[in-house]
Amino acid sequence: MYMVILWSIVFSVTTVSSIILLGDRNLIAGNLFSYNRIVYLLLHWKFFLAMSLAIGARISFIMINNSLLKIPFLADNSTTLTAFITSISFVFIAIGNYLFLDEKISLQHGLGAFLILIGIWVMLK
Repeated sequence: MYMVILWSIVFSVTTVSSIILLGDRNLIAGNLFSYNRIVYLLLHWKFFLAMSLAIGARISFIMINNSLLKIPFLADNSTTLTAFITSISFVFIAIGNYLFLDEKISLQHGLGAFLILIGIWVMLK
């Protein structure tokens, strides 16, 4: 179970970092349908780093699934459980966006995060 937790943290960190990088208002503002703006976005260092982190998130998804396969009572549903477990990243995405992109967190966001955490806990029991 420790490996599931470790890889879930790696998944969350890589996902949040990727989203924060691509959520930069200066990077995504303007007409993204213009050729020049698309080329600018695709060649920007933040885009390359974010895409590398996204690949890291996919690898950590696989590692979570692999770790669950090694737990006998969870192995039969490992991919489904992995998908639910990775939903914890939504909580960290909201926190990261609040801290780094100046987005607001409402009571509804807090309640949703709480429900995600409770749901994951219930599912793994």
